[in-house]
Amino acid sequence: MHKFKYIVFLSVLLFSINGCRKVNEPPEPDTGIDFSGCIIPGSSSSFEILTFNVENFPKQGSLTVDATAKLIKTINPDVVALQEITSESAFNNLLKKLPGWSGQYYLINNSDWNLAFLFKDNEIAFDKSSVKLLFDDDFYAFPRPPLEVKVTHKSTGIATWLINLHLKCCGGSDNIARRRDAAQKLYNYIVTEKNNDPVILLGDWNDEITSNPSSSHPFYIFLNDRINFRYADMSIATGTSLWWSYPSYPSHLDHILVTDELFNRIDTTLTYKPDPCYSSYSTVISDHRPVGAVLK
Repeated sequence: MHKFKYIVFLSVLLFSINGCRKVNEPPEPDTGIDFSGCIIPGSSSSFEILTFNVENFPKQGSLTVDATAKLIKTINPDVVALQEITSESAFNNLLKKLPGWSGQYYLINNSDWNLAFLFKDNEIAFDKSSVKLLFDDDFYAFPRPPLEVKVTHKSTGIATWLINLHLKCCGGSDNIARRRDAAQKLYNYIVTEKNNDPVILLGDWNDEITSNPSSSHPFYIFLNDRINFRYADMSIATGTSLWWSYPSYPSHLDHILVTDELFNRIDTTLTYKPDPCYSSYSTVISDHRPVGAVLK
């Protein structure tokens, strides 16, 4: 009788252990997307930032999420500023495919073009208390209010404010005036509120830049103040169109602006060209290419 009870107890115990065991999820199917032939990945010894307009993400559903995650893993940056995220659930699905990363999403009222950041956990210390939406009551200058955060890159010790932008699009005098107004207000904000702090403004500025701007240029206030501000991607903007970030027009609209505290930190700025490695890039991922900067 005791032997029978022992066998029953052992059977129940084994069932309980097996019943609580975590069942491994099946591996994700291999889509055959490989960007390694087109991308030089980042290094842990430098601070790599990336701005990427992902065009109504995810425009092809799970395929877009998977392809975008693979691209980010291949580039291997430390911080990514994203524009045009259609929903928080889509952003969370992207995060699930990026183990070791954290994110900050911000819903813009009644808009499908939301902003977000991605942070690589082992490289970046992200100050959650710093998250702030700027100029959220100024729809004229900022139809998509900028998203501000503060981060520290652990290995280099670089601590900086990041401002993620997606300015008003398109041509026409009114749209240009709105971008000019946005630039003036951002300039005033930085020189008054962040006067002695390193700041990086990155995103889709929706206009080209030039090394010799006229006073009517929408970003003249930044371009003319070369003591305090510098577009890290100026050489891309003034170079061959083969490396511009918006190839369908073609034009270069995605910029990385840094303040003087970071001038001597900028090592390299580049546009990544994933499209030669993935013929469906523009239909599955984006009409923009990612633009990155390496800080030493």
